Amino acid sequence: MRVVLALMTAAGGLLATTAIAQSVAPPPPPIPYGGGLMRADTNRGGTITRAEMLADADARFVAMDTDKDGKVTAAERDAARAAMRAQRRNGNGGGPRGGGGFGMRGDPDGDGALTRAEAAQRAGARFDRLDTNRDGRLDAAELAAARPMRGPRNPPLPTPTPAQ
Repeated sequence: MRVVLALMTAAGGLLATTAIAQSVAPPPPPIPYGGGLMRADTNRGGTITRAEMLADADARFVAMDTDKDGKVTAAERDAARAAMRAQRRNGNGGGPRGGGGFGMRGDPDGDGALTRAEAAQRAGARFDRLDTNRDGRLDAAELAAARPMRGPRNPPLPTPTPAQ
């Protein structure tokens, strides 16, 4: 009798465990860190806040301002991009910070240099544009939706037209 009772208890426990295991939803896929905008997610919370975005922009500005005059010139920007490309070619991914991302389009006064305030203003405007649900956080869905805005990475070359 004890053996039968023990077997029934064990079988009941296995059935309950199976039922519980089937009802638990699988965790969402992990968000890749280290590249793109996710480098700004410093607390690894899976979303990017406005403060994280601005801090990342400031860190990139500081890394590019090699002469520490408070301005990033086109030459400093180009040097930072070249260094980032060299790091990528060498297989270490360019690092999480310091490689570019600021173009001179963000130079509203047209003086040929980007100030720290202009860089922060540009990063804030980008955050506002990407935060489509206006919750103050950029999540994986918003980042995925933003990807097509940048266009294709390797656009096809135009086909030459035959001479007439």
